[in-house]
Order: sequence, then structure tokens, then C-alpha cells
Amino acid sequence: MNQLSPELELAVASLLSDRLMDVPISRASGPARLHLDNLLRAAFAHPVFPEWPTPVDGWLDEAGLLADELADAEARARILLRRALLHMRRLDLDAALALLEEASEQARQQAREQSSELADGSAGQLAECCAISRVRVLLRKQRFDDAWQALRAIPLAGQGDATAALRQLALGEYHLEANEIDAARAALSQALRRLPLAMVEERIQASQSLAFVFISLVDVPRALRHLEQARAMLRGAGVWREVMQMNVALASLLLTRAEQTAAQALFAEAAELCRAYPQPELGILIDLGMARSSAVQQHSGDALAACLRAAKAYAEQGNLLGLVSMVLFMAGIQTASEAFPEAYRTLATGLAIARHRRWPAAEAVFRAHIDRLRSEVLGAARFDAMVAGMLRTMKAR
Repeated sequence: MNQLSPELELAVASLLSDRLMDVPISRASGPARLHLDNLLRAAFAHPVFPEWPTPVDGWLDEAGLLADELADAEARARILLRRALLHMRRLDLDAALALLEEASEQARQQAREQSSELADGSAGQLAECCAISRVRVLLRKQRFDDAWQALRAIPLAGQGDATAALRQLALGEYHLEANEIDAARAALSQALRRLPLAMVEERIQASQSLAFVFISLVDVPRALRHLEQARAMLRGAGVWREVMQMNVALASLLLTRAEQTAAQALFAEAAELCRAYPQPELGILIDLGMARSSAVQQHSGDALAACLRAAKAYAEQGNLLGLVSMVLFMAGIQTASEAFPEAYRTLATGLAIARHRRWPAAEAVFRAHIDRLRSEVLGAARFDAMVAGMLRTMKAR
């Protein structure tokens, strides 16, 4: 594993622990203003994931009462922004857009009320953060033209480092959805370099998206590096269900490099976590991965069918990285056992799912791996003969 991963994990754990402890300390003895600031710092720092417990909702409820007590309109806008981001993370996208509109209006009002000297200060940057967040929600709603127009309307001048990094993250997500892989890599790399450590949620997203980019480029070493970084941050945050997914994605890629020991360790950790936090579909993949790595048992058609069901479940959740890593995992098992028609069928099924869900970036990944099967594994003539034979069999049925 990357030698920087333990340091990153410890840094995230320390940061989030400090934010967590600040809240009860200021609640017990601090003035209301300090406590409000600590609540908001903690609420923005702690990452939120669907179906995983979080204190963030409670912190925002408490912050809302304090903001009303202090008549702090800017704090109210920040609370609305964070609530909108929670809805985005939980894929309640219409609610996210509604809250962002409300937050944007409040932030713009605050910016107008500030002096000209401060017009590009905190309220102005808050309005820009709301606008950038709206772009990200529109992308998740697949309103790509609206997202691009909204992104172009966000000014580059006057942005602080964190705000500029968020804009680059939104730009990278747009290019990824548009299957503009090189542009996505440039924007996401710049975003990751500029995002401060305190923006843990966004740094995880940027690392996972970059891993996806490098998977699509069949650049396994760089994909591994960014998956390792995402996993380290998730471990630091204690989001164990997501750690499981990163373990399986990492181990699946390591198997392509014949790094059996490291892959086995990741699968074993994932299996232990899966017992504590059950995820049936992922449990199947963990078992298959350990079996494949140790090469001590055969993989039945029923088990691979279960893997395909898991991949479809990821597609329904909108989990691009999960879908891609699971389909590639299945195809890798089949390729290793020289079941080449089955591997091609698996990749083609993934391609069909991605096309149906209108995910051009995922389509590009599956096409790249089909091309690799054709050019590097089988050779063009053998691959074309195999596909022709599969078509003849289908027509004869």
C-alpha cells in the first residue's frame, strides 16, 4: 500500500476528532458565538454517506437555533448550504436544489449588505459555493447543459483557494460525465491539490473520481494510488461500509498485478468489516475475491450471477465506481480462468447498463477493457472469431 496512506488516515482521524470534541466543550463553557462556529466547522468537516449514521444533522439543528438566537443570517445560509449537500449525498436531489436556491438568496443578500471592501469576502464566497454546489447537483440529475451554463457563469476572479478548488472539482465532474477523460484528469488533479484537509468529503470524492479516471485509462498504478488515498480518508473518518467497498475495489485491481498477498489482506479486512456491518452483495464479492486469490476453489455460475446482481444494484444506487469495479472484478475472474466468452459477455453487460443509465464515462471504461481483451489478451483474429461464434449461437437459438 502507499506509504503516505497511514499518515493521511491519522491526519483525517485527528482532524475529525478535534472537531468532534470542540462541540461539547464549547456547548458546556463557550459563548454562543464560539459554539455556533464549532458546530458549523464540525458539520462541514465530517463526511456524510447514505445509510451511515452521522451527527451532522443534529449539529445543524442545534446551529439553526443558535443562528436564530444571534440573528446571524450568514450562518443560516451556511446551514442551508450544508443541508443541501447532505441531500445531494443522499441523492435527494430536488430537495438539494430547493435548499441551494434559498441559501444562495440569503448569501447574495448578505453580500449586498456588506461594504464594497468586503463584497468579495465571506458572504461573496458563500454565494459562489452555493452556485458551485448547484452545478454538482445538476450533474447528478443529468442536466448536463444546465450544469455547464451554470458553471460558466461562476466568476474565476475573487475566489479563495477552497472555493476555487470546489469549482475545479465541479469542472472535473462535468468533464467526467461528458467522457472528456483528459480534461477530467486535469481538473480533478488540480482540485485535489488545492482542497484543504478539512474538506474531507470533497477530497474523498476527488480521489475516487480520479481513481475512476485512471481505471478508464487502464492506468492501474495511478488508480491504486487514488483508491488508497480515498480508503485512508474513509478509515480516518470511520465510515466502515465505504471502507469495505474501497477494499474490494483495491484488491480487485491488485489481483490484475498478481499482488496476491496485499489483495488477500484487503479482502480479509473487508470480510471482517462485513460481519460487523452486513452488506450481502458485497459479502459475495469478498468471498469470490478471496477464493480467486488463493486459487483453491472453483467459481460457480451461480456465484458469478450473484456478482452481476450486485453490479446492477450499484447501478441502481448511482454508484459508478461500485458498478465499474464489480463488473471488472467479474470479468477478471473469468479471464483468469480463460472463460473468455463469459468475460466478454460480462463487459458487454456492464456496457449495456452504463448506456441505459446514460453514463458515458462508465461506457468508456468498459469499452477500454473490451479493447484490451481483444488486443492484448486474445488478439484481434481470435477475439473476432470468438464474437462471431457467439453471434452464430445466439441466432441458432
